[in-house]
Amino acid sequence: MNKPIYKNAKYNIEDRVNDLLSRMTLEEKVMQLCSELPSNFIFNGEIDYTKLKSFGKNGYGRITQYSLVGLVSPQKIVKTSNSIQKFFIEETRLGIPIILQSESLVGYPGKEGTIFPSMLNLAATWEPSLVKKMAEIIGEECHAVGINTVMSPVVDISRDLRWGRCYETFGEDVYLTTQMGINYVKGIQSKNVSCIAKHFLGYAETQGGLNTAVTRLNKKELYEVFATPFEAMDKIANLDGMMASYSEIDGLPVGCNKEIIHDLLRKTMGFKGLLTSDGAAIWKIYDYFKIAQTYAEAGLLAKKAGLDTEIPVSGTYRHLTDFVKNNKLNEHIIDESVKRVLTIKFKLGLFEKPYIEEKNIFNQLTNNTKKKFSEQIAENSIVLLSNKEHILPITSNCTIGLIGPHANSKRYPISGYSYPAYIEMVQALKNKSNKDISFNGVIDEENKMQDSQSFNSMYNIFQNTDWNYLNNTNTIMQNIQATTLKEELETFYKLNYSMGCDITNTNFDDIENAYKIAQESDIIILTVGGNCGWVNVTIGEGKDRCTLDLPGLQQKLLSKLQMANKHIILIMYGTIYNISSTKNIKAILYAGLPGPYSGKAIANIIKGNANPSGKLPFTIPRSVGQIPIYYNHKVGSGYHSIGDKAMSTIFSGGYIDGIYSPLYPFGFGLSYTSFLISDINIKNKIIKLGDDIKLSCKIKNTGSFAGSEVVQIYYYFKEAHVIRPNKQLIAFQKITLKSNECKTILFTINTKQLGYYNEEMQFVIEPGMANLMIGTSSEDIIYQTNIQLIGNPLNIIGNRTYSSQNKII
Repeated sequence: MNKPIYKNAKYNIEDRVNDLLSRMTLEEKVMQLCSELPSNFIFNGEIDYTKLKSFGKNGYGRITQYSLVGLVSPQKIVKTSNSIQKFFIEETRLGIPIILQSESLVGYPGKEGTIFPSMLNLAATWEPSLVKKMAEIIGEECHAVGINTVMSPVVDISRDLRWGRCYETFGEDVYLTTQMGINYVKGIQSKNVSCIAKHFLGYAETQGGLNTAVTRLNKKELYEVFATPFEAMDKIANLDGMMASYSEIDGLPVGCNKEIIHDLLRKTMGFKGLLTSDGAAIWKIYDYFKIAQTYAEAGLLAKKAGLDTEIPVSGTYRHLTDFVKNNKLNEHIIDESVKRVLTIKFKLGLFEKPYIEEKNIFNQLTNNTKKKFSEQIAENSIVLLSNKEHILPITSNCTIGLIGPHANSKRYPISGYSYPAYIEMVQALKNKSNKDISFNGVIDEENKMQDSQSFNSMYNIFQNTDWNYLNNTNTIMQNIQATTLKEELETFYKLNYSMGCDITNTNFDDIENAYKIAQESDIIILTVGGNCGWVNVTIGEGKDRCTLDLPGLQQKLLSKLQMANKHIILIMYGTIYNISSTKNIKAILYAGLPGPYSGKAIANIIKGNANPSGKLPFTIPRSVGQIPIYYNHKVGSGYHSIGDKAMSTIFSGGYIDGIYSPLYPFGFGLSYTSFLISDINIKNKIIKLGDDIKLSCKIKNTGSFAGSEVVQIYYYFKEAHVIRPNKQLIAFQKITLKSNECKTILFTINTKQLGYYNEEMQFVIEPGMANLMIGTSSEDIIYQTNIQLIGNPLNIIGNRTYSSQNKII
């Protein structure tokens, strides 16, 4: 008997999808748009097949947050993956395999998964190749345990440091974010794992820096800035899916906003892939935004607007059949979404190879080489913001007073959405301390009274014996071989140590002890900042701020140590914090969330075994009152519009109570060595629209350390009839040079990178004069010149270029 077309790999994906769709009942179609949590059918470590059959008898779309099954054992998650697939292939009528979906922000978040620095740290490296290699590792490890879809990367343009999820992003710039996002998707999807990029659209640009609040953006910016990374990942890396943002745009949540989904995403951008809800986002349409009278109506609004699937539990999408039967929803809308789901399943080869090899699983997960690579990323991401009197590196024989909450912590330098963060979440759920959890979907799912199983019951997945491991944080951190800064420094220096204070507590007892240690030491290294995750943290989802003050007593600790009149090296973790005084602070390192192996990475920089090479992927304000502040502000609306001195008119000027320029600009970062950029050559300063801008420069390491510099190219179009940003990053190249070494960088920048909406709302490149700038940060511009673009205007919608082509010779 011949195989049906959908089971025959000789046919193309479109034919297989159409054949399978033609065989499906309405109920089977709707189930492909639905999602469940593993806690809905896994109890005490075992699959409850009665529960599985109760929701999966007609097939099913996906299981999400699936990595939870692997918190204790990689063998367990592999075995469970195969058992789940076997059920759907052998026990359902059409044998459609299921998507097993997880987060993967900084690695496969299960036992034996490699943990990497935060995305913001990745952005600070300015090395897209590192992102691709990291993503390949994440993809390999996810695939090895059966996870075939990951909800990453986060490519929100993040311009407000008050927002608690900045660490998940690649920063404030559209071009840098685009390059990082493209490489992340290429890396993951090369390992037969699908990406769902998030959050479409404008999620980070919310009122007051508050999570899920209104996004106030115009149509031009929505596409030019915020949609560009998504479009680029689709066009260049064949992105499989996107996640709709929680937030509101122009009076509607994105999940039921037809103008955003249909007009912008599908029509303008031409995206043919999957669009899923965020966790419990449809519930928010009803309960949070209150624009539907019932949860079921919220689902209908979302489906009619074009939202394909609902996660993490499909409390309303599983009832879409009722709306079709009652003539409130056209079955054609269901069909279009089912096609997108099935296309991904065929693309992943799940119909041919649904099962995972169970033997030798450890060989496919983390190892020392991968951990070393994570350390390398951490090292390359550290940004040296200040180094007065060249106090760093510390090479002399001196006594260091190491102080601060991060100095001897293995957990605090690790990002949220990580293996340790998930363990903290399930611990909190088990201990019924839900009020501490800032993960939106946890609380939202708990509020759905009609769902007896939700995030709130995730801890039920585990056997009682599993908690012997899950409750032992010290063992977990030892198993991933994390080391602290204290452990790494005390092997090289004479060290005096004091915590001084914890991140958020209000206990003054150790501050005096820290002061005594400072007095007894030659140099103070002070670690300050926040921590990240969902439980008892200062940064994360739902952990937004209205100040940039250091948490807890850390400012008081710093002020006390400044009284000791010793040189201070400040290391800032988490995000950016303002400090009230820089007295005695001779050096500042921005560490961010550099991961479990950052102790050695930072110690190498302090010792001079490594040269800091990170560059800021965001602008650092002087105070919270400057927010939002970003380098590529529009002409007339930012600090470059004011100039070095306030304008003399009564209508314009800077702040009357502070400086209006940033503390540190986008792209900034110091080195232990120095560089000279010379011999800048623009091949042709008159360029036809659609052709390439070609330029070259020499760069020489003129110092005594080997080191890396990032050459950055910025652009401003002078003759638009709409207001444009004062400058935009359009190319960059990081280069590593030995002392006295010199190389040439060739940049090729196609003019189709430079498009914008004109006054007629046409996305074009137009003739006119432009300013080309070359520098080492957005403010450190060493060369600029005018170029002339000629020819007829070109509408480049659907024909854009997203990346420059660079070559080092």
